[in-house]
Amino acid sequence: MGKLEFSNSYTESTELIGYNDDILINVLIRLPGKSLMRFRNVSKHWLSLISSPYFSRCLNQIPIFPSAIFLRMQPSLNKLKYHFLSLDRNPVREPSVRSFTFVDDPAGIRILQSCNGLLLCCSNNRLGEYNRNYYIYNPTTHQYTTLPKPDNRTQSPNTIFGVILAFDPLKSAHYKVIFVRSSETSPHLYQLEIYSSETHQWSFSSEISKVNNFSQGVYCCGGIHWRNNYGPFLRFDVHQERFQEIPMPKIPDDWDQQTKCRYFGECGGRLHLILTSCKHSTRQFDVYEMKNDFSGWFVKCRVDLNALISANPKMTQSNCHASDHWDYHAFTVLAIVVGEGSGQGSSLPFMVLHVPGKVITYSFKDKTFTLLHDFAPDCTDIEGCTTFEYDDAYPYITTLAVV
Repeated sequence: MGKLEFSNSYTESTELIGYNDDILINVLIRLPGKSLMRFRNVSKHWLSLISSPYFSRCLNQIPIFPSAIFLRMQPSLNKLKYHFLSLDRNPVREPSVRSFTFVDDPAGIRILQSCNGLLLCCSNNRLGEYNRNYYIYNPTTHQYTTLPKPDNRTQSPNTIFGVILAFDPLKSAHYKVIFVRSSETSPHLYQLEIYSSETHQWSFSSEISKVNNFSQGVYCCGGIHWRNNYGPFLRFDVHQERFQEIPMPKIPDDWDQQTKCRYFGECGGRLHLILTSCKHSTRQFDVYEMKNDFSGWFVKCRVDLNALISANPKMTQSNCHASDHWDYHAFTVLAIVVGEGSGQGSSLPFMVLHVPGKVITYSFKDKTFTLLHDFAPDCTDIEGCTTFEYDDAYPYITTLAVV
């Protein structure tokens, strides 16, 4: 084939793709979010195509997994900032630091939850929950919306005990926001109030007794899950607006019910839980996964941190007494990532851990660990190192969902 023939063939192929929307969409939905944002500038046609609701629906049919995490830093002058840390397994010297300025909120913006690519945020003020603004923000497209205030409030505004975003792009382009408020009918009950992005309306739902901590719920597979340290977990089916109790994992008898929740989160439609005992070593522990029928838990894998602790002696707490029959090690589980497209180039699941001054990944398959970032290379003691808790981490997932 001559150069002219090859050139003509290449031109015909590019024109075929460029002017056939079905082929073009099939190619574009496989690209990273940053590439999609850049390709909107190729032409007016590409901008219209990538910005269309149809393209967003096609993109949402592909299972989505986090490619980065937002890590909340210690506040400075009440202005919250977040490390944006990629999960591509390549160590970075300085992860980008972001303050959310998509809206001019004098108090600054706090992330409350990440849910399948959308962030639930609120004003970082302490003037009372009723006066606080709540936002839904898409960090991929930088679009946001401010949730309207409920118009059916009494003169005495209720206290808010929890706010949860429920969004599943595989099922719907719309989302709901569930507020857990004090009840107007009984001091012993909480009231659920739900905002729908489809109807732009608020509605009252069920009342529930004050038996759980509703401040940290996790949305997974159509339901919101709240953990309980001493009894069954609680699941709220968002579509049917119905509650269901889920038993805790079976705890060994010698734990004496003294447990610490190390992680409670979702990835790829799977709910995970990590519990450790306050009386046993934290070198080894189980990762639980919720059963598909929500009837309980099973052990997904066994974690062994012995090699990691040997390589990071600062993980061993210095304030343990010789009389203690257990050893405690400083680490925080920031994320559990399963499935392909999770930034590491394969479908192997891994865990993101913060140990004193560092963020590392731990492979569930071969039990190896990789440095992602060293926050304090010169830190010599635990107290002087940057610290995070698991609720300081918010997964970043690419989505073009309209808010």
